[in-house]
Amino acid sequence: MNINGIRTQGIANIYASNGAKRIKETNTDIGKDKIEISELGRNLSMYDNVDFNIDNSAKIEELKAKIQNGTYNVDAKLTAQSILNNIKEGR
Repeated sequence: MNINGIRTQGIANIYASNGAKRIKETNTDIGKDKIEISELGRNLSMYDNVDFNIDNSAKIEELKAKIQNGTYNVDAKLTAQSILNNIKEGR
């Protein structure tokens, strides 16, 4: 009577090759990501690219002069109201 040992390496190879086939089969079903931008989104992006040239230099110089002269006063109630409005709007 001749008893050979169990060939565990052969069994392990069979399981490994079956696992690789399953992984390959599942990966073939994965599609590529796709992004679609709505018409509104395209229109909004055009506004972002437009260069708005607003000249505030006169107002800036006026504020600088008031600060240097010590005549610039801040309305605390108006500032507080603006802060609360920004918090409510989620900015």
